Amino acid sequence: SEPTTIGVDAYISEDYARAERDKLWRKVWQQIGRVEEIPEVGSYLTYDILDDSIIVVRTGPNEFKAHHNVCMHRGRKLVDTPAGAKNATGRARKSFVCGFHGWTYGLDGACTHIREKDDWQGALSERNTHLRPVNVDTWGGWLWINMDPDCEPLADYLHPAAKILDAFGLENMRCKWRKWCHFDCNWKVALEAFIEAYHVEGTHPQLMADGDFHMWSRARGLHGHNG
Repeated sequence: SEPTTIGVDAYISEDYARAERDKLWRKVWQQIGRVEEIPEVGSYLTYDILDDSIIVVRTGPNEFKAHHNVCMHRGRKLVDTPAGAKNATGRARKSFVCGFHGWTYGLDGACTHIREKDDWQGALSERNTHLRPVNVDTWGGWLWINMDPDCEPLADYLHPAAKILDAFGLENMRCKWRKWCHFDCNWKVALEAFIEAYHVEGTHPQLMADGDFHMWSRARGLHGHNG
């Protein structure tokens, strides 16, 4: 491909970051956790990214629902993330209850209880009180969400990367160890450092004793494959 220069705005502009929120993070399938993290009906986890918070809940043996983690009344989070935690996990036996005015929602996102509902004089409907849905699917043992109601199916998004990886049986693997790190930089600065080997000879010269760290990379649909 032709060489490309990326402008500095991509790394320091607030407007650019907001555009990424609207055009990237709210439009793309994101891997948010493992299926085994929510093993029982009613088990849930939350996922926060920038201004958005999502609840994913198991509603059946092989069924999941996802919704914006926002009460439809006054916008309060239904499930708060514990201090110092990356997300929240737990088990809602039958419903989620807003901690502000007590509006209650079933696992499927339907509003099941509103205090003094008659005071709204019929203005409340099943549609305008239902939690805003988010697309959710699974592949490789992971839970995936997409906030775009018109997004392509997960299988199409992953093609052909999923076909290459299916042979590894990722759904049979289990996470043994996880560490969350916080980087005081634009996300692309951190990510780019981990997806190229051009820096190895300069940054990790000791590794050169074990082999040649030059890399190749190929496009695989919307994804990349390197080695």
